[in-house]
This record gives sequence, C-alpha cells and structure tokens, in this order.
Amino acid sequence: MPSRKDAFLLNLWVEAAAGGEPAQWRGSIEHLATRQRYYFTVLADLVRFLGHRIVDEPPRDDADID
Repeated sequence: MPSRKDAFLLNLWVEAAAGGEPAQWRGSIEHLATRQRYYFTVLADLVRFLGHRIVDEPPRDDADID
C-alpha cells in the first residue's frame, strides 16, 4: 500500500446558550486537499468524519510524501 499524508484544519469554539442552558462546544474540520468541511457538536461525529477520509478513501498516487 502506498504511503500517504492528509492535512486537516480543526476549529473549536464555545457557543453560549439562551435561557440558562450550559454553553456548548462546536467545531468544524476541513480536509485541506479537497476543501471538504464538516461541522459537528459531538466528538463521535468528528471521529466518523476522519474515519471516512482516512480509511474509506484509497491513497492518491500523486500524494506528497515526506
């Protein structure tokens, strides 16, 4: 299997809730090669996104390898 490397940009922030509800963490992750961005509020969704990007996709022949 060819080697491969992927880069992601992860953003996390807290949003205040109305009506005395606790603040909630939010996030987005972007796959830099494809510019595909995914927003999430649950950590399991972030893990699922990464799993699809790095497990389900075959490596590209033109990947930049160190």
